[in-house]
Amino acid sequence: MKINDIRRIDIDGGKIKTANDFHGVINEITEIGGYGRNLDALYDALTASTDLIVIHRADLLKKNLGAYAEKIFKIFNNASEYSGTFAVIFK
Repeated sequence: MKINDIRRIDIDGGKIKTANDFHGVINEITEIGGYGRNLDALYDALTASTDLIVIHRADLLKKNLGAYAEKIFKIFNNASEYSGTFAVIFK
């Protein structure tokens, strides 16, 4: 993998009000066809990724989605640890 192969993707967590909104954003950025719009599909998409995803205003994402956001954060962290080629930053 070359440095040019890495995409930086910025997500504004403050604009995401529902789980459906979140999965819509992921569906737009994923390079896997047929994204399933659920947490298992999120993990699969992330572990196949070489992207850097920066989630801005993660505190607002957590406020809006509550416990579901905690699951999302855990999946992002687990996928990053597993893949070694994908990274996430929460701001």
